[in-house]
This record gives sequence, structure tokens and C-alpha cells, in this order.
Amino acid sequence: MQKYYKLANTLWRELCIIPAPSHHEEKRAEYIFNKLREWGVAAEIDAARNVIVKLDGEKSDTVVFEAHTDVVFPDTEPLPFWEDEKNVYCPGCGDDTVSVIMLMTVLKHIIDIGTKPRNTLLIVFNSCEEGLGNLKGTKAVMEKYGQEVVAFYTFDGHYDAVANVSVGSHRYKVTVKTEGGHSYSKFGNKSAIDVISRGISRIYDLEIPKSGGKTTYNVGHISGGTSVNTIAQQAEMLCEYRSVSYDNLMYMKERFEEIFEYMRSLGAKVEVVKVGDRPCMRNVDAEKMREMTEFAKAVQAKHTGIEISEQSGSTDCNIPHSMGIPAVCVGAYMGGGTHTREEWVEKSSLQKGVNIVRDIVMHYFE
Repeated sequence: MQKYYKLANTLWRELCIIPAPSHHEEKRAEYIFNKLREWGVAAEIDAARNVIVKLDGEKSDTVVFEAHTDVVFPDTEPLPFWEDEKNVYCPGCGDDTVSVIMLMTVLKHIIDIGTKPRNTLLIVFNSCEEGLGNLKGTKAVMEKYGQEVVAFYTFDGHYDAVANVSVGSHRYKVTVKTEGGHSYSKFGNKSAIDVISRGISRIYDLEIPKSGGKTTYNVGHISGGTSVNTIAQQAEMLCEYRSVSYDNLMYMKERFEEIFEYMRSLGAKVEVVKVGDRPCMRNVDAEKMREMTEFAKAVQAKHTGIEISEQSGSTDCNIPHSMGIPAVCVGAYMGGGTHTREEWVEKSSLQKGVNIVRDIVMHYFE
């Protein structure tokens, strides 16, 4: 495998610097597609900018392996890359660029050895996992192939954990409009800032469900107004709620809708746009989930020698989980500074990660 570790290092340095904000992964998709074509791999880029490789197996039952190409950074110019003896540094170098190159490397290994899988495999370098990407890439994959999919793996995060419970979320952009006016001569006119503030206060006064699993809410961004002596005509906020429980998501949906109606009752025009919708886990076979989880943890432990934890999270697994399909998110590297411009990855974790990805994928060839 030594030549494949060297290949992974080369791919990593080339892919890291290519910008890929969610919904604009075309440059990375093109790089991956062209590299696969060099290797003689038949691939396609779909309308969602996923790069998809289908390996026909002895059975039509399909297993999906993914790593997402987008990063959280809006840059359209090459991302800054540097390294020292111990680490690689680059925005997005870990989440999830390193997993992408690991999956590419394992695919090259599969092509080189020329073996046929037991199951039909989909190797997917998917778009739009981050933030308001809203899992667009995985949604497109599962809409097309979901009827045949029996298991789903995505490689994302640190190799000391497996995420096997999906956190669902609904996200909204709320715009409040009022008459506004001069702060002195029109004193008493409705203020959009006043209305949105009252709504935010009600959100933070909510009592979350005490059963069914962790449930949260957040107002992450607010803006509005014109000047210190102007009654604000417009204000906006981005808000969300999350839960591992479908029932709790529905409960929070009702509470948020009540708050939006309350804001309207204050005499304001309130526009609500859902900008994010990530479903949570529903009707997944518990025995199959336990089997996949233990398998992934055993592979990680074999190559790292550490104890592997189980976590909940919002990942590409949300989509198959919402369809009743067993899925796990497998970590394959170690580092820090995720979602910051100081993100770093331990160089020594690259080889371990390639081995983890290889063993999980090759399990379906035995």
C-alpha cells in the first residue's frame, strides 16, 4: 500500500487549495472527474455536482460510500496551504478534503487489483454537505438510487468516533417589515427591530421537550435598521431548531410557527423562508445499525489502537436514515480547528485513515 499512501499525499496537496463553497463545487468535481479518467475509471458528474462511480457487483443490492467535496469557506480563489513536520494546515484540509482523497486513493487501489465487489457499489464524491448546502448532493444520490441501497457509509470527522444517530434540523430566514420612520417625528411607529427582538425573546423562553433525545434551538444571525435616528423598517434573522427525535422536531416546528404568528400580530409583515431541512432518523433497523456501527468501530480501533466512541451528528447520513436505510459516518483522520481558517490535520493520521477507508470498502469484496 506504500505507493497509495504517497498518492494520497499528492492528491491532498492538490485538492486542498481548490475552493469549493457549498453549491459551487464545480472546480473540485472537475479535478476529481479528470483524475479518475486518467486512471481509466468511468465516472459521471450529475446535476448536483456529485462525482459518481458505479461498480457493478454480483448482487444489485447497493452500498454507498461518500465523502463530501464542499467546505464552509466562501473563497473563490485558491485556499492557503502550508505545513510543518507534524501537520498540514489549510481551511477545509480535514473537513472533508482528506476523506475525499482517501476515498479516491482506495478507488484507485480497487481499479488496480481488478476485483469485482460482492454488492454493487456507489463511490460518491458529493456536494453540499455543509451548512445551507442542505445535503443537496446526497439527496440527489438517494432520489436516484435509494430503492436499491441497503447500506450507506460516509467518511467525515476524526477517527476516534462513529456518528450513528442523525440530528435533524429546520432552519429559517425571517424578514420583518414595518412602516418605520424618523425616530423623533414618527415616534410610536412600529419598529422591525422591536418586533424581531420580541420574537427572539420568545424563542429563548421556549421549554424544550424533556424526553425523546436532545433538542436545541438557536438564533445565529440578526441584522436590520438604517441609523441611530431611524425607526427600523426591516430586520432579519436566521434561526433553527435541532433534534434527534422526529416528534420533537414537529413539536419545535409548531412552537416556532406560533412565534412567527405572534410577530405578525404585532402589526408587522413577517416573511418566513425555510432555508434548511435536514431530516432525522426514522424506522431504521436497530440490529443492522448496531452491526454496521460495531464493524466500523472495529476497523478504526484496529488501525489506531484507541477506543472509539459513538456520537450523534448532522451528516450525509441524515438522508438515508430518514428513508429507513442503515448508515454510519466514519471518522478517518485526526486534527483540529474544524470550520476555522486555522484547520489542521496530523500527517501521521493519513496512512491510518487510508487503511480505515480501504478495509471498510473492501469488506464488500470478500
